[in-house]
Amino acid sequence: MKKTAFRITGLLFLLIATLGLAACGSEETVTLKGEQMGMNMEVTLDAKDDEITHQTVKTDVPYSTMMVESKEEAEKMDEEIRAQFAPFDDVEGIEYEIEYGEDYLIQTISVDLTAVDMDELNSIPGASMPAMEDDEYISLEETVKELEDAGLEVVEE
Repeated sequence: MKKTAFRITGLLFLLIATLGLAACGSEETVTLKGEQMGMNMEVTLDAKDDEITHQTVKTDVPYSTMMVESKEEAEKMDEEIRAQFAPFDDVEGIEYEIEYGEDYLIQTISVDLTAVDMDELNSIPGASMPAMEDDEYISLEETVKELEDAGLEVVEE
């Protein structure tokens, strides 16, 4: 009887220790939405502990902002639009996608922060990621606060 109680206690301790260790390396996804300069934005941040590992920004750009009146007119400018993203083509860890909706262009940019070279990324005009030392990282908590201060709201955690 004592052996059984000892084994059960040992198993419970092992289970609690395993769950505690799993919680230490927690992964989290936070999604924020809002409007910036007449465009609807959705920002999704994936993080392990507090370190952001992946970021995706989806922006709905109304055709009126682009000074075109229709999807067809925007599609005729496809080459020009994609040319704006050409500098990112060869950067490892960056993906972008452009879709044409009825009333707006949908632009999605994803950055894998575990693969991207920040110096290379920041050398591209218009890119604005923080310069970091090897031991630094982009904080999920600080980034969410900054995005909320800019008017976006957390919609999913």
